[in-house]
Amino acid sequence: MRELLAFVPYAVRTALRARMRSILTLLGAALAMALFAFVRTVDDGVKLLAARADQSVLVVFQDSRFCPLTSELPLRYERSIQDVPGVAAVLPTLVFINSCRSNLDLVTLHGVESKDLENLYPLEFLAGSAGDWKSQSDGALVGERLAARRGIQVGQRVRLGEIDVQVSGIVRSETAGVANLAFVHLDLLGLARKRLGTATQFLVKVQDGADPEQIAQAIDAKFRTDESRTDTKSMQAFVAAAIAEIAQVVDFARWLGYLAVLVVALVLANTVFISAQARSSEMGVLETIGMTKPRLMALIAVEGIGLGLVGGMLGTGVVLALLWFHPVTLGVEGYGIDLSPGLATVGYSLLAALVTGTLASLPPAISVARRPLYLGVKDE
Repeated sequence: MRELLAFVPYAVRTALRARMRSILTLLGAALAMALFAFVRTVDDGVKLLAARADQSVLVVFQDSRFCPLTSELPLRYERSIQDVPGVAAVLPTLVFINSCRSNLDLVTLHGVESKDLENLYPLEFLAGSAGDWKSQSDGALVGERLAARRGIQVGQRVRLGEIDVQVSGIVRSETAGVANLAFVHLDLLGLARKRLGTATQFLVKVQDGADPEQIAQAIDAKFRTDESRTDTKSMQAFVAAAIAEIAQVVDFARWLGYLAVLVVALVLANTVFISAQARSSEMGVLETIGMTKPRLMALIAVEGIGLGLVGGMLGTGVVLALLWFHPVTLGVEGYGIDLSPGLATVGYSLLAALVTGTLASLPPAISVARRPLYLGVKDE
C-alpha cells in the first residue's frame, strides 16, 4: 500500500498533462456514481419502510379498495373488533392524503381518538407534548420528516390537506409511515371531510402470544355480511401491497445503477489505456532504469483507481448534499419512502468506485506489463 501511495504524485501529474480528458472522465464517473448512489438511496428507503412495518399490528381495511380515500368503514365496527379474542387495542383511523398516486409532496392526515393513540403508536416527542394535543380540539402532532420538509414548528398554525391546525408537537416513531404524517382529532377530520361516524381503517394491536392470522380471519368473518366487508392484513403485508409498484420500479432501477457502473468502468479503462499508450516511451525509460513490471502495473492502476475514486466522491457528494439539505419523500398511497442517504450508501458508493477503478485499470496495466522493453525504447 505504501508503494501505491508513493505513485500518487506521479499519477496526479500524469492526469494534469491531459486536463480536458481527465476532467471529462471525472465528470462521466461522477454522473454515473451519482445515479448509483441515488438508486441505492431509494432502495434503502423502500427496505427501511418495509422493516418498520414488521410489527404485531393488523390493518382492517374495506375489501376491494386500493386507496385510503376510497375505504369507508362504520365506526361501530370498533366494538365488534374489540370483542375478538386476542385483540389488545383498536384504533379507528380516518385517513386523508393529498394524492394516492406517487408524489414528492406527501401530506397524510390520520384522524384518531386521543385516548387510544399511544396504545398503537410508541411516540417520542421531539417538541411539544401529548397533553397539549389532547387539550386542543384543532391540535396536530406532526411527524419529524413532514415537519422538516414543510419547516413546521410547535405553536405554528398551518394548513395541512383540507384543514387548518395548531401544531402541538413534533413526534418520532419507529412505526412505518409516522415520520411523514400528522395526527389530528378524529372529529375534526371527520367534519372537514364530511365523514362523521366513519373510519378509513382500524389498527388492531394483537396480544402477546395470539395468532395474527386467526384474528384477521375472525375479524373478516364478523363483517362478511355487514354493510362494508373488510380485508384484514398484517401491517407488513398492507405496506408491501401499497408500495408494490414502486418496489418493482426500484428493482429495475437497481439494474440501471449497475449498468452505470459498468459504463464508468469502460470509460475509465479507455482513458487509462490511451494515457498508457501515449507514455509508452516513458514506461520504457522507467523500466530501463530498474522499475519492475509489477511496479509499472501499479503505476497504471493508481491512475485508474484515483480517477474512479475522485469521480465517485464527487457524484456521491452531490447526491448527499442535495438530499440532506433538501429532504425528499416519495409518497405512495399514504406511505412515505424517505430518500435519506446514510453511511451505508456512502460506503457502497465509494466501494463501487474503488472496484470500478481497479477493474478498469487491469486491461491497460496488463497491456503495459506484456509490452516488450525494446518496443518502448524504440519509441523513444
